Amino acid sequence: MKKRFWNYWQWVVLVVVIVIVALIVVNREWIHDYWRGISYRPSAEVARIRDELGLTEYGGFLFNASMPVLSDRDEFNEKCRFERDEEDAVLGCYLDKDIYIYDITDARLDGVRECTTAHELLHAVWKRMSEDERNSYAELLAEVYEKNKDFLEEELSIYDNNERREELYVRAGTEVKSLPKELENHFAKVFKDQDKVVGYYDKYITVFRNLQAELDNLKSEMEEIKLQIEAKEAEYTQAAEQLNADIAEFNTCADTMGCFTSQWEFNRSRNVLISRQEALDELYGEIDALANEYNAKVDKYNEDVVSSNKLNQIMNSASKVEGLGE
Repeated sequence: MKKRFWNYWQWVVLVVVIVIVALIVVNREWIHDYWRGISYRPSAEVARIRDELGLTEYGGFLFNASMPVLSDRDEFNEKCRFERDEEDAVLGCYLDKDIYIYDITDARLDGVRECTTAHELLHAVWKRMSEDERNSYAELLAEVYEKNKDFLEEELSIYDNNERREELYVRAGTEVKSLPKELENHFAKVFKDQDKVVGYYDKYITVFRNLQAELDNLKSEMEEIKLQIEAKEAEYTQAAEQLNADIAEFNTCADTMGCFTSQWEFNRSRNVLISRQEALDELYGEIDALANEYNAKVDKYNEDVVSSNKLNQIMNSASKVEGLGE
């Protein structure tokens, strides 16, 4: 009787052990994330970013499990910069379940760290999705791409086919406000307000877009002014040559006895030449004013190019930024 009772409890213990082991195997990733999360101690700035992102309970869980850190240039390049990224501005990476964010502190680029952190957090979400779940969003993501192709096409151009789907997913969640309802519901599991996250992207990318728009406008205006100058210079050259020829003819006539039949005719011809010279001087003044306007726009264009280059250097951990001034 005792032996049978002991065998019964042996079986119970064995079943419990099997169940526990099965649960651990099935939930090993969650358990791993849990232990990483409870041991994570973010810096004050990272904690602020976490709060700013307005994460859900699940989003906060994955954030802590990913243990984000703000990295200076050397640490960031060691962890996140690879050979193919040599010319590109890499802002963050998700590596071995850790998130690294390039620590950009320039006030003109407010929002870049928040957006980058959210971007890398969605990489963590993607890595934990099943292939079936990823495939279920394929058509919706393709729709997002087509509607936002004007900027997504260039951003995704550096990725191969295997990476593009994941990159499109994380950019949809951090850079696009108007999403299909199903995607909105999906990202709502991570962010309480996805529009706020996109707002961080809009905030810093607008600086670049405004600069580029101003450069494009200046270039267009410079080309238009240049055409005006060329047209007026051609007009001036032709008018000046004709005037000089007519003045020479006038002087020859003035030196020839009887060429002018009266003082009135002499004065009239002279006044016509003076009026034409004044008109020519006025045209020269217009050309000079246009040249000054053109030069001012060239100066502004060059200033904007310098500003744009400096901002791009700040965004690129591979660049050493010197003499920022602003």
